[in-house]
Amino acid sequence: MKKIALFLITLVTVFSCGEELEFNSPAIQGNYNGNPWKAVSYAADIDFGGFLIQGSNNIETIQLITQNDIAGTYILGGDNPNVAIIKDENGVIYSTANDPDEDFSLYPAEGQIIVENVYDTTPKTMTGTFWFYAFTEDGTQTVNFNEGVFYKVPIVGGLVALDNSSSCLQATQQVSITQIAYNATDTTMPDYTEACNAYKIALMDKIDICDDPDGSLQIIVDGLGTCIP
Repeated sequence: MKKIALFLITLVTVFSCGEELEFNSPAIQGNYNGNPWKAVSYAADIDFGGFLIQGSNNIETIQLITQNDIAGTYILGGDNPNVAIIKDENGVIYSTANDPDEDFSLYPAEGQIIVENVYDTTPKTMTGTFWFYAFTEDGTQTVNFNEGVFYKVPIVGGLVALDNSSSCLQATQQVSITQIAYNATDTTMPDYTEACNAYKIALMDKIDICDDPDGSLQIIVDGLGTCIP
C-alpha cells in the first residue's frame, strides 16, 4: 500500500513539473478553424511604434500587429490600424484589414488583440490573448482563430509584416504626428502653410496605402484646400 501511495505521489510530482515547464515556456497557440494550433517558432518586434507578434508551425504563419507598444486592448477590423494576419500552407494571406465580398459573407473582419503584460526582462517578453476573423484580399475566403494565447514571447526585432499592414500603420502614425502639429499652428503663424501641407500629404499617403472606404479622409483633405491662409 505504501508503494502504491509513493508511486501516485511521484506521478503527481512529475506531471505537475511537466505542466509548469510547458506553461513557463514561450508559446503562441489557440484554435485555427476549429483545430488546435501551436507555433514552434515565435518572436515579437516593435515597429513604427507598435508591436508585431509572429508565430509559425512551419506550415502556417500568424502575425498580430498593434498600433501602440503598450499593454492594452487593440480592436481588429474596420478602419482600425491593428491587424491580424494568417499565411496558410498554400501561401494564401488572410487579413482582418480585408473586407468580405458581400455575396460571400455579411459578417465583417473583426477580433481583438489584448496585450496583458510586457515584461522588463532581457530580452523583453510579452503575454496576452487574441481572436479574429480574417479574409483574403478578394473577400471570398475566410479563416477564424479563437482562444489564442501568446505567452512570454521574446521581443527580439527583425520581423516584417506579411502584407502592407506595417506601411498602413506607419501612414496612420504619420497622420497623427502631422495632425498634432497642424492643430497647434494658427493661420496667422508663418509656418502654417508648411504644417498644413505636411498634414495634407500624410492624409493622401494614408488614402493611397490604407484606402479610404467611407471617404472620411478625403473630406478632410478637401477641407484643407490649398493650405494658404
